[in-house]
Amino acid sequence: MSRPAHDMGSFVGTYLRLLGTVRPYLGGLAGALLCMVLLAATTAIYAWMVGPLLKFLITRGGEGGAEILHLIPGIDPSGLDRGQMLVWLPVFILMVAAVKGISYFGQFYLMGMVGQRVIRDLRTRMFARITEMSPAFYHRTPTGQIVSRFTNDVYAIEQAVTFAVASYLRDTLEIAALAVTAFLLDWKLSLIAFVVMPAAIVPIVTFGKRLKTVSLDGQNSLGRIADRLQEAIRGMRIIQVFGAEPAERRRFGEEADGYFRIMRRSFAVRALQSPVMEFLGAAGLAATIGYAGSRVAAGTLDPGHFISFFAAVMLLYNPIKSLGRMGDVTAAGVAAAERVYALLDTPSPVRDRPGAVAAPPFREELVFDSVTFAYGDKEVLHGVSFRARRGEMVALVGPSGSGKSTLVNLIPRFYDVNSGAIRMDGRDIRDFTLSSLRVQIGMVTQEVILFNDSVRANVCCGRPADDERLWQVLERANARSFVERLPQGLDTRIGEGGILLSGGERQRLAVARALLKDAPLLILDEATSALDSESEREVQAALEELMRSRTTLVIAHRLSTVYRADRILVLDEGRLIEEGSHPALLKAGGLYRKIYDMQFAEADQEEPE
Repeated sequence: MSRPAHDMGSFVGTYLRLLGTVRPYLGGLAGALLCMVLLAATTAIYAWMVGPLLKFLITRGGEGGAEILHLIPGIDPSGLDRGQMLVWLPVFILMVAAVKGISYFGQFYLMGMVGQRVIRDLRTRMFARITEMSPAFYHRTPTGQIVSRFTNDVYAIEQAVTFAVASYLRDTLEIAALAVTAFLLDWKLSLIAFVVMPAAIVPIVTFGKRLKTVSLDGQNSLGRIADRLQEAIRGMRIIQVFGAEPAERRRFGEEADGYFRIMRRSFAVRALQSPVMEFLGAAGLAATIGYAGSRVAAGTLDPGHFISFFAAVMLLYNPIKSLGRMGDVTAAGVAAAERVYALLDTPSPVRDRPGAVAAPPFREELVFDSVTFAYGDKEVLHGVSFRARRGEMVALVGPSGSGKSTLVNLIPRFYDVNSGAIRMDGRDIRDFTLSSLRVQIGMVTQEVILFNDSVRANVCCGRPADDERLWQVLERANARSFVERLPQGLDTRIGEGGILLSGGERQRLAVARALLKDAPLLILDEATSALDSESEREVQAALEELMRSRTTLVIAHRLSTVYRADRILVLDEGRLIEEGSHPALLKAGGLYRKIYDMQFAEADQEEPE
């Protein structure tokens, strides 16, 4: 039974943390609060003047009008006749309406801008956070869940910050102003009318706790729907060619049905909330009217005051109901905030050590010293040791799953070793800041990552370069000719993932990007394995230009691309089992020879020279 208290504490803690994001924008919040005070005051004035205004209109004298006009500075109502009052009363009403309208605009606009700034800050912080996370985070966190936090969750937080906070402040001030007005008019009637208010707090709290749970379930369900949709879109060709459409529809339908059931619970709670609040309000109103009617009949209550009191009470229940409705908005926002803060609070497994220093320019050698690495409980590298000297080309070969890609991913510290060390010029790379280490590494992979932007933006990748420099690197990457043929040249958008280009063209842009970075360490991860023969020749020529005068680690299944390497490392099941030149490894007759025979001898291909 302790869980509800814990949940309530978590709810309050998360909401207070969310409200803390407003702190940098207290100026806007203060302006909005001032507008809300004026809005509450004008609402109370509206309620108060209903009785005197009706009294003025019904009677022949100016008693009620004088009561109202006392509020206008510099006007002495006792010196006005009824005709003059008929001129000033509409002016006063318009003045109150103008102040009320300006106040509403001010509070709505200022609170909206505060909310939008908070959302902007949260999105910026989240994006900065995910750029700091290592690949391990993305392996265990579905992309759809991350996207859902930037869209659905942030929208729910926006509602909670922009509208719920505004409602809590505005409606609370209106309730206070109208309650004071009602007590000033008749305290006995007010006690009867407001006895229901404490009772209204119970359903507000109960509904809020229930809606928070439902909202959290709903946000998680939306994330799973986004995951399923993204997977289906990415794998649609496989789904269609294998006839898996019915199975995928069933899987998506199950997620959609789950969200439907959650929303059914949500709508049931929301649908019950309003009638309960309405009934409580009606109960207080019924008791008030019964008591007031007897007092008016007995002559102990002025009818004008009762009308003003009745107007105040009627205006009072609307903000109370609004506060009740904000419960579900707040619950949804807090549930979303918990997911957003879970992302912001997730530490990256790879980060700068305390006291990390900037890495000096690479000069001599990169050394793997008894490196061991595991994904969770599965060890995939076992005490690997080798060195790559400046200007050398070191090739990594071996069966799939032997640990080649894992090994090179340790160099830019996408992951950190479990034991052993990787040293650059004699110093553990973990002693260097991540940014200074990675600036010295270029990479071209089999799966080329291009963005839905221009050729210029993709080659620069955040590094400034003028057109002359860009054309130079495109020339060296054998990419200039096809870029010149594009409709807008360097400024041509190439579509999502570079879909408007061929595989060879995409790969040559990746080479150009690495050439522009001009890093001393280069990683080539099966950069030509997915290309046809003609494209491979063009890309290979570009890669040879890229590798010139650099320390290069090359992963390749096809030995024809690595036989000229200074040294070849043969990995099998995470262990370095052979090392040497192409001729020496062939002569040794080990695993390398077997791979060679499968690729050349059995395919009846001649040995490369």
